[in-house]
Amino acid sequence: MTTWDAATLQIVWQRLISVADEMAAVLLRTAFSSVVRESNDLACAVLTADGALLVEYGRSVPVFTGTVAGTVRAMLEHIGVENLQPGDVIATNDPWYGNTHLPDLTAAAPVFRDGRIVAYVASICHLSDIGGASEGAFAQDVYEEGFCLPPVKLVAAGVPNTLVRQILARNVRVPDQVLGDVDALVAANALGARRLRQMLDNDPTLDLREAAENICGATERAVRASIRRIPDGRYSADIDLDGFEEPKKIVVTVEVAGDEMVIDYAGTSAQSRYGINSASPTYGYTRYGLACLLAPDVPNNEGAQRPITIRVPEGSLLQPTKGAAVSANFPAHAIPAVLSRALLGPLPTRVAAAAGTPFWVVGIRGQAQDGPFASLLCFNGGQGASEGQDGHPTLSTPSNVSNTPVEVIESQVPVLVESKRIVRGSGGDGRWRGGEGQEVTIRSIHSEPLDVIFLTERIEHAAPGLAGGQDGRTGLLQIDGVDVADPKGRTALHPDSRILLRTPGGGGYGAA
Repeated sequence: MTTWDAATLQIVWQRLISVADEMAAVLLRTAFSSVVRESNDLACAVLTADGALLVEYGRSVPVFTGTVAGTVRAMLEHIGVENLQPGDVIATNDPWYGNTHLPDLTAAAPVFRDGRIVAYVASICHLSDIGGASEGAFAQDVYEEGFCLPPVKLVAAGVPNTLVRQILARNVRVPDQVLGDVDALVAANALGARRLRQMLDNDPTLDLREAAENICGATERAVRASIRRIPDGRYSADIDLDGFEEPKKIVVTVEVAGDEMVIDYAGTSAQSRYGINSASPTYGYTRYGLACLLAPDVPNNEGAQRPITIRVPEGSLLQPTKGAAVSANFPAHAIPAVLSRALLGPLPTRVAAAAGTPFWVVGIRGQAQDGPFASLLCFNGGQGASEGQDGHPTLSTPSNVSNTPVEVIESQVPVLVESKRIVRGSGGDGRWRGGEGQEVTIRSIHSEPLDVIFLTERIEHAAPGLAGGQDGRTGLLQIDGVDVADPKGRTALHPDSRILLRTPGGGGYGAA
């Protein structure tokens, strides 16, 4: 029996976090996709035997840590816990099993001890390719967006599922890269399971159920205490976005009563005909935004979710009907900003102005003599400012995806990065200035046209300032000096043609 004093709790908590961190190290070093290795588009977590989030890798993409537990629980319900055995790895990329979108694959493995499951480990990464028309926003249903894998066993009792691997490889453009990403997920989970078993072997008295109760309980108490400091009432705000076929709006009302909170998105725009809709990321970014506002110093886990109820209208941009296209779920990235706007009054030192972008994506693919290639390149805008702090330049918020380095871009696809600079003055003015965006010029050096997709935001609607701060500067996307008519679309980049992208600046905070 473990005595759960403060010191013991902290030691066990940090040891469990280190398991998730080691899993991420494996994933970062072995994944094939540059968006994982260079841009950190991944997550690793340890879950309880009931599938509740216990600890996570500290640099996980926030949306994943808000959704991974739901995805694992949905897979377990589909497959059946009774059908699991040591050495199994289950996986899905289905958005209607709680996954974010098709390019992200969630893989989980049970951790057995003395014949019973004592925990799960889970990893997520963005695959190099997932087939379909493209990863852009122009698909009009999920079937156009790529290969959808229902919950299956990727590995059964330590033996890879050859049929699943063959079907997946046949449906993607770069099968060796995709299967390499899949193997990286399996390896990360294997390391996590091994470390947990070693931890339990070293301390046979440790009960992970008790550890979870204490860890999640500590987080829940911290979140409830923070909510109690907010006066009871209703706090509302909205934020405008470029959308696709038309501008879109996110509306939120935060209801506070005692130590509980309800987040209601009634009034948000209807779902789009195109792939900018958000399903599970709505919940992930709501939980992340509230974690930043309520208890930012407490590691995230299931306890943070207990005092909070999230309501999203069916058929809206943030909760589309089943089968809708969801690949480019950029609107969900604005959720932390609209929560900040709503809670500016009671939490002025915690909120932040809107970021210029979560990140802009340029997807490039084509055919070379040695086979097909496909890569996703990420470019960040400016961070929003907050009380006491200017926004950082070219920093992705809220999704902590890093800029793709020039050397990696040029090694992955046949282009030349001719220039890259910070756009001075693009952040919103204010007592604290918004972060600045960047300008990048990319020229094709391929002998054939390249297939290019763009995912951008805030070309029409600037990142709004907060508390009297000014808006950031909008973004710009051009090919050969001409504005791209469809900045969330697909185009052919001809030999020697140039892309110029200028990411938006973040909003300023406070009147100057």
